[in-house]
Amino acid sequence: MVPWQTIQSLVIFFGPWLIPRILSTYRNIKSRPQSSLRPVSPKTQLALTVLLLSGLAALLSTLPLFQPENIFRLTESRLQTPGGVLLTRLKALRQLTPVDERLRTIFDQGGLDARLLYARFGPDVLLNCNFGKPSERNAESAYLLYAVPALLIPHVLHLIALGITTSASICGVEGSRWRVQACIAGVLIAAAEIYAVANYDSTANQLSTRVSETDFLAWKIPVFRGLAIAAFDGVLGWVIWLQATGRAFITPPPIAEKLRDHGKVLDQLLAKTRSLGVVKNGIARDAELKSKVDAYWRKDAEVMRSVLEEPEVLQAQRAALKQIDPAQLDREAGSFVEGILGGVALGVGT
Repeated sequence: MVPWQTIQSLVIFFGPWLIPRILSTYRNIKSRPQSSLRPVSPKTQLALTVLLLSGLAALLSTLPLFQPENIFRLTESRLQTPGGVLLTRLKALRQLTPVDERLRTIFDQGGLDARLLYARFGPDVLLNCNFGKPSERNAESAYLLYAVPALLIPHVLHLIALGITTSASICGVEGSRWRVQACIAGVLIAAAEIYAVANYDSTANQLSTRVSETDFLAWKIPVFRGLAIAAFDGVLGWVIWLQATGRAFITPPPIAEKLRDHGKVLDQLLAKTRSLGVVKNGIARDAELKSKVDAYWRKDAEVMRSVLEEPEVLQAQRAALKQIDPAQLDREAGSFVEGILGGVALGVGT
């Protein structure tokens, strides 16, 4: 594991550079006006839900319920305790199983080396590994190779959750912008676990005289792994939420994304325009509907004429006309017409 002195050195080295930036980011988040904030989209909510479930699963995996039984801690026995004495103490607590008998055989044949492998890799690896025996010279490497796939399974599941969270097609663009960083962090967590197990030094366990002095790495690793994954998922979810709501990490979308969004809006507008054209043609071809439309517009013209003849309305119209610049109005009208008919060749028929 990482020594406390190393952690202190890292804090002293990176603290003066990191703390001001954290405080500056926090102030920017707090000072952002409410008008610039936006609600979380449904796809972003799905990404946050996946991260929440992943973090909860990681936290639940740290509970003793999901870890194998440690017979040394259960019987409060040190690693050097003979197998017969260990099982006698275990029998006083619960009924023995065939697995307990197999462990006794392995402990009796492998001696202290088997017990050290038990503390390092756990009972499952010690019972099921066929790559070698505890007393062999390269037993640690053989058992490590056997243990690596089981160690990687939680990280593979975590990477799958990160892949879903950062998929633009499933969870939106907010999470996809952190895809590379999330995958790198997930791989680093897995690599740190493998490194810690591969470079573990069992010397302290060889010299331990009490069970409280024994370092059972196989039971510590799942706890550290679950806490690391849960913490990372929490931080990633917080970052995605900040970006999705416009509180922080606001980056302009790429040009290709803008073009795609504008293209979707134009397609929707064209579809609505065509639908309105179909409705208008249908109304024009139906005598009853056309008569209703004509009656509506005649009624509308009568209502508007009566409104415009009101003294208050006439007075307001005169006041508004006095404030209008005819030359500017003419220029604006010309610009409007030019914007609509610009580039269109108009021919006069003979």
